[in-house]
Amino acid sequence: MAEADKTSWIYCNSCQHNTRHVLVASKEYHQDSPDESAGWWGEYRLWACAGCDTCVMEDYYTGSHMVSYTATGENQIYENTYHPKRASSSRPSKHFVNLPEKLNTLYSEVVKSNNEGLHLLCTAGLRSLLEGVCAGKGIRGTNLEEKIEGMKALLPESIVKNLHEFRFMGNRAVHELEAPNNFELSTALDVIEDILNFFYALDYKASLLGKIRAARREGAQANPAPASAPAKRTAALPAEGPSNKLGG
Repeated sequence: MAEADKTSWIYCNSCQHNTRHVLVASKEYHQDSPDESAGWWGEYRLWACAGCDTCVMEDYYTGSHMVSYTATGENQIYENTYHPKRASSSRPSKHFVNLPEKLNTLYSEVVKSNNEGLHLLCTAGLRSLLEGVCAGKGIRGTNLEEKIEGMKALLPESIVKNLHEFRFMGNRAVHELEAPNNFELSTALDVIEDILNFFYALDYKASLLGKIRAARREGAQANPAPASAPAKRTAALPAEGPSNKLGG
């Protein structure tokens, strides 16, 4: 590796932002399949954060099948993974205080599959999660399309109309093995989290705010602030005339 390549900007899980990392050690490798019909090779790199000295291992690799073909010939494609995984690429799970246990388990698995890049499973899970919300709210129907339409009793019609995209994405993922892109999936996760917040957390948060404000008012009434004592008035000193001056 060239001297210029011995530093790299990598997200540091400890510093929680991109920092300059220094190469500590590296080792090349080359492996073949048992029948030697395919192979992969690359380099293990150990990096240390220049800020906190925390280390991360990078696997920089390619394989005999990782080739792109252009008009000028073949180009080898290289990819890399970090261990432990960088937190910058992970979506945190949110807490919804009244979310039923089964739906909470499904929601957690949906987020985990997204963080691991398992987009087909994540998409299918989103469809199931929306169906689970319908069931939890007592919305009936012979299929998901009818259940989504039944949510018009609880949500604005403009929102319900676009919830059908969960059904379309889920069907393509399950039946056609077609996953949405990262932006579409991230947006779908935002929407489902907003729905879970509306149904299973917003009422609790609003009531909690009301209780906090009520307790504050009761405390103020039980312990009124003492009345401030009137300020003492002081007599004004007579103005100094010419006769009061020394040596006048």
